[in-house]
Formats: sequence, structure tokens, C-alpha cells
Amino acid sequence: MNKSFIYSNIYTYRILMNILYSLKYKKRFSEISLEISEKDTNILELCFGDIYIANECRKKGINWTGIDINENFVDFAAKRGYNALRKDVSKIDSFPLSDMCIISGSLYQFHSEIESMIQKMLDSTQKILISEPINNLSSKKGFIGKISGILTNAGKGAENFRYNRQSITDMLNKLKDTLNFEYRIISANHDIVIEIKKNERNKYNYPSL
Repeated sequence: MNKSFIYSNIYTYRILMNILYSLKYKKRFSEISLEISEKDTNILELCFGDIYIANECRKKGINWTGIDINENFVDFAAKRGYNALRKDVSKIDSFPLSDMCIISGSLYQFHSEIESMIQKMLDSTQKILISEPINNLSSKKGFIGKISGILTNAGKGAENFRYNRQSITDMLNKLKDTLNFEYRIISANHDIVIEIKKNERNKYNYPSL
């Protein structure tokens, strides 16, 4: 399925993101970066899109692996020496092992399979970091929401579903006992940033990527 022109190259994507974030697009990554320490020697980023987290990992001497379905984003990252893989995250049975798994601005794409998605992440890492927009044009009713959903088609069709603070916390509260994890909300501005950790009795050591 053809993706929206927004995803045709990283520069078009950045222009739109800056519009949506009132010229503060890069700032969304600063809250994520604050949660990354040198102890997190291997970072896995799902649906990475841009390379700001990869850049931050490089500065800190951290191994970064990114997975994205968009060949333009993958090529852009790979040409800059990053370990970027072109794959459909929803079709991967198990993710590479890591110290932290990050998914930023893309969790909504997996809302129909959210339990299995979070389970796969928990199986691959000690810690999950979610950053998800909670104020979205695409979730609005009517013409604006419909057009926004079409424009944000990453290649799997128009996406009109979006999380808000209530729905994402309701989802986590519903799954945390079943999947045996705990979570904390780090911040909730334009994006909600959430850390998920396995309960202590399920922790074990992970090999490197």
C-alpha cells in the first residue's frame, strides 16, 4: 500500500513534524534522551523514523539498532553508519535483545495487537520506553481527522486511531497484571513518556545485540 508523501523522505517528514510540534520537534527527543544512561549499552528503537535517538546513543557510546518499515528512513540512517533494519515490526516474531526498547510516536499503529506487541518487547528487554502523542489532529472527528489520518499513512493504510492520556493508561492498567509489568509516567505534555519494567521476579540477564 502506498504511503503518504510525508514519509517519502526524512526532510519532508521533519517539516511536518515541526509543524505539528510548533517548531519543537527535536525537543520531543530530549525527554527520551534523559532516560538513556551509559548503563544501557544496547538500545533497540522500533519504528525509529528519525535518527535523533541514534545520534544521542552515538554520543554516549551506546550501541543502537533501529527497525523501520520505511526504506527511505532506513537508508538515511544506514548511510550515516547506523545499524538500521528494514522490517515490518508487526511481522517480527521476536525482537533483538537489548537493555532498553524505545518506541516513539508509533504505538498507536499496533493498538489492535497491543498485548502481543508489548509482550514481544518485554521478552526482548529489561526496560521499555514509550513516547506517544496524546494531543492529535488524527483523533478528531470529521474532515480534519480523516485527512490527518490519510496524511499519516506510513504504508499500512490511513490511521485515525490515536491514544490520549486516559486511553493509554487504561490500556496499561488492563495489561500490567496479565503481562506482569509495572509502569510510571515520566511526563505528559504534547507526548506522554512512559517507562515500563518487568516485575522483579521476571528479570534476568540479557546478552548483547
